[in-house]
Amino acid sequence: MALNKISAGWLRRLGNRTYLPALLALAVVCAAGYYAERQNDTIHYQSERARVQQQAGLMKSSLEGQLNGDYQRLRGLAAMLATEPDMPQARFSQIAEQVLMGQTAIRHIAAAPGLVVSLIYPIKGNEPAIGLDYTKTAAQREAAYRVRDSGEMVLAGPVNLVQGGTGFIYRLPIFTGPEDKKKFWGILSAVVETKTLYAETGVTGGAQTLEIALTGKDGTGAAGQQFLGTEEIPAGEPVLMDINLPVGSWQLAARPAGGWQAQPGNLWQLRLALLAAGTLIVFPTFLAGRLSAARQTVIGQLRRREAELEAVSRRLEIAVKTSRVGIWECDAGNKRVSWDSRMHELYGVPREQGPLAGSAWIARLHPQDRDRVVKSLEAAERAKTNFASEFRILLDDGSVKHIRALASPFTDTQGRSWMIGVNWNVSEDVRLREELIHANQALSERNTELKEGKRALEEAHAELQKQQAELHRLSLVAKHASDSIILTDGSRKILWVNDAFTRATGYGADEAIGRTPSDLLDGPATDLSVVREMNRHKERGIRYHNEVLNYTKAGEEVWFDTNIVPVTGADGEVDLIIGIERDITRSKQRERELAEAKLAAEHADRAKSEFLANMSHEIRTPMNGIIGMADLLAEADLTADDQQNVETIRSSAQALLKIINDILDLSRLEAGKFAISREDFNLRDCIGGAADLFRPKALEKGLSMQVSYANGLPEWLHGDDGRLRQILVNLIGNAVKFTPDGKIAVRVSHAGADRCRLVVEVEDSGIGISEAQASHIFDRFTQADAATTKAFGGTGLGLTISSMLAKRMGGGISVQSQPGKGSCFRLELQMSPASQAPDTEAPALPDAAPQLRPCRVLLAEDNQTNRLLVRKFLRGQPVDLQEAGNGRAAVEMCRELEPDVILMDMSMPELDGISATQEIRSLPIRQPVIVALTANAFSSDRQACLDAGMDHFLAKPVKKTVLLHTLAAVLAEAEDTQRRPRASA
Repeated sequence: MALNKISAGWLRRLGNRTYLPALLALAVVCAAGYYAERQNDTIHYQSERARVQQQAGLMKSSLEGQLNGDYQRLRGLAAMLATEPDMPQARFSQIAEQVLMGQTAIRHIAAAPGLVVSLIYPIKGNEPAIGLDYTKTAAQREAAYRVRDSGEMVLAGPVNLVQGGTGFIYRLPIFTGPEDKKKFWGILSAVVETKTLYAETGVTGGAQTLEIALTGKDGTGAAGQQFLGTEEIPAGEPVLMDINLPVGSWQLAARPAGGWQAQPGNLWQLRLALLAAGTLIVFPTFLAGRLSAARQTVIGQLRRREAELEAVSRRLEIAVKTSRVGIWECDAGNKRVSWDSRMHELYGVPREQGPLAGSAWIARLHPQDRDRVVKSLEAAERAKTNFASEFRILLDDGSVKHIRALASPFTDTQGRSWMIGVNWNVSEDVRLREELIHANQALSERNTELKEGKRALEEAHAELQKQQAELHRLSLVAKHASDSIILTDGSRKILWVNDAFTRATGYGADEAIGRTPSDLLDGPATDLSVVREMNRHKERGIRYHNEVLNYTKAGEEVWFDTNIVPVTGADGEVDLIIGIERDITRSKQRERELAEAKLAAEHADRAKSEFLANMSHEIRTPMNGIIGMADLLAEADLTADDQQNVETIRSSAQALLKIINDILDLSRLEAGKFAISREDFNLRDCIGGAADLFRPKALEKGLSMQVSYANGLPEWLHGDDGRLRQILVNLIGNAVKFTPDGKIAVRVSHAGADRCRLVVEVEDSGIGISEAQASHIFDRFTQADAATTKAFGGTGLGLTISSMLAKRMGGGISVQSQPGKGSCFRLELQMSPASQAPDTEAPALPDAAPQLRPCRVLLAEDNQTNRLLVRKFLRGQPVDLQEAGNGRAAVEMCRELEPDVILMDMSMPELDGISATQEIRSLPIRQPVIVALTANAFSSDRQACLDAGMDHFLAKPVKKTVLLHTLAAVLAEAEDTQRRPRASA
């Protein structure tokens, strides 16, 4: 019966919607707790397997490294035995001792020629094994035959050893003889103690947290026989790994010590946490339901009371008798007050004392309500309106009551004004109302907190998802980046590398983790200063960037562009170091190739310059003799035919000399060694002089030549007048050459408002060229066509050199032409205003040869023709001419003769002119004037001569008048200045 009552009560509560949110919250919390326990179990199991897999992986790597390393040692010893089949025991012990040096699990090594053990190391402790015949030992016969027949290494075991204990046995076949006639010699065996191997590779010993089982006896893999561990381990869902042997494999099975844990260790902590979280969710929800129910109850009570008051108004007498409302009335005229018994109870005043009136009643009012109530009552009395108020009164015992008062005015039959009203105690109502208000406020605050908590939880969840997505993207970027990325800790131990690191260096992640980058990558040629600087930046937490030479796993050199980014923690210490390396080996190779190509180009340029200098010297030397002798013949009294022959020789020689000069100018322009000299010059003299050179030829061909100047041209300009004259000579010379009849016009003007932007147009009425020919007319060694070359001659370098000179002078050359109507070449150059126009022009060098004063001249020249030419040039002059055939003779003759002037060639046997000049300048004698007379015509040759101590420079071929004028000038200068002997260098 009691159970039925309890069940009925719970059913009513469940049917009440007030508790429905709490029940739903309880159900959700229970479901979440169950799901959290399942997830915790899954995470625990996965983490346990990951831990076991990591530890088993380390054991696997140790076993593979140990076994494969020992195998490589034995292969070397087997190779020695194959080459020395008759090796004695002492030799075998010496080599075996070297093989067993370092970290190895091999206990001893034995060689069995003919399958009988005769060589063993160490001998001590292994004497029982000497003389062991594998063919007569059932335990080892099958393995020995398998090695012999297969020709491959066999790793057997574990087996019981003759010396005691168990171990693994390497057996390597040894064959002797040439490749096509190999002969089986025997077997090389090595014993690895199982106890030693397991201890060194971490399979046994120490604080073991794993249970290990090994399967695959004799290297037969997972299908083989189990030889380590209990049979329960492979059956207990272990972590399986294949251990790759030199031949065959083992299977490693691992599980935690004691088996897999049935439940995670944090189960009860998780349950307590879930219980606490569920309580924090369900209890506030339940409390909110209770407060809501209380509020509904209060509201219902208030409504019922209002209904009761309405009933009282209808049945006042009955209500007065039965209610607890106090009634009062007051005569408005004399202020006489009367109370009923309930009023005395409300105010705690004995009936014998009478009602409180006037100031006594006011004194009972609460000080905070007093003024408000008095003013309201007085206002109602004056206006004769209803009075309604709620106030507090103070009783004699100090307690407070909440009173609600209502009053209405009326007039009795006698015409007197009255106020009749009621008072009742509403303290309980006020208390309930305040509790309801406080409950509503608390519920509102709780709802606000829940909303804020929900919003914060949603924001945290969204931020977590965003961070997880970003971390995933970053991990993908790092893993698949083309640059190598290395993460190391503060002690520079590698924590993680990406795939690009493995591709670039050959080291896998399992090989790199735990080691430093220097251990892996530094090699013999690595710059240790760069490594030290890099480590210094890492320790100080400073970014670093440099290029470093490293080595791959295969020993190959590789260049990396390395960026180091240390990451510091809150304490300022380096917690993580990010290394980003980019393979720049190909870039470095290209740099070396470019450097080598540059050196090759420089060597080729020097070879070209030397070739041109030699060509200039070798051609100018005979040209000096040809032109000089022709000039001497021209001075003689010749017949008309002989004079014509001499002029032909002179003009042909000058044409050949112009070709040589064009080639040298082109070479200097291409090498960027062609200097532009700037000085003030007279524009009309420069252009008129160039035109006057061709007037005789133009008159001879019947051509009209006109030179016109535009208005506003400056008289003087600042620039290289020599190069301007060279360009004009070429343009005007071509116009005269290619114009059989008609006229030639040279028009000089300036471009736009710039008066120093010189424009010269050379127009002719000659043969003209086509548009296609004009497109390459400025190319080197190019003329309009082959017929033109045959008809008019020339090398095709003139316009090329002129165009290059114009560009060097800030301008250019263009052409407009029509075949058969002529051509117009437009030259445009940038000049500068002249600094100051001179008043008088410098006097020209007179054509007549001067008469020299008596002097002694030493001619240092190895060419006999040139010596003969100089003798003829100086014939008739008061000159004592002495000749030296090489530089060494010139120095000795200078020491003895002390000449006034030395004409010095640059290229001579035994001692060249430069060296001879330096030795002469070091002699303690009266120093002569030294004039370079050489076929080396480059400006660099001129400067080299002056730097060596020469005073003047004349390039071959030299004219007689030029030589005599130069000698006259230097002799006059020597008379004015007393030369002092120069001290020895």
